[in-house]
Amino acid sequence: MQDTVTRIDFYVLESTSPSDRLKFACRLCEKAYQAGHEIFLLTGSASQSLELDKLLWSFKKDAFLPHNVLGDSQQPAAPIIISDQLPETSSDDLLINLGTALPADAGRFRRIAEVIDASDNIRQAGRQRFSQYRAQGFVPETHKIGSN
Repeated sequence: MQDTVTRIDFYVLESTSPSDRLKFACRLCEKAYQAGHEIFLLTGSASQSLELDKLLWSFKKDAFLPHNVLGDSQQPAAPIIISDQLPETSSDDLLINLGTALPADAGRFRRIAEVIDASDNIRQAGRQRFSQYRAQGFVPETHKIGSN
């Protein structure tokens, strides 16, 4: 367990497009990777994990983001791991949550980024997680992201 307080940021997009949400998560990954962070991308489903895996290879022509989908034992360890399940042994550095549930043991991470789009179900689930974080004593911050 760490001694620092977990920083939680909600990135609220104007778009309702699921692909815009995933592209924004890729941009967050790129920025965090360039800053030397280890990243765990928690997705809402196995199919979303595979979609994100493909997108990390193609979202930007000049970007290389070394990543693996959790469970792909044929690949070496990477600084970016993608899965719809949060294992006990993942890095505790940065969690980017694309799922709809509050991550288990959220306080173990140094930072959590919640990516929320304007669709009703994602926005409502995000509001619930925001309230749950606050009830646990966290102080989440909100950043409104305009369309690009």
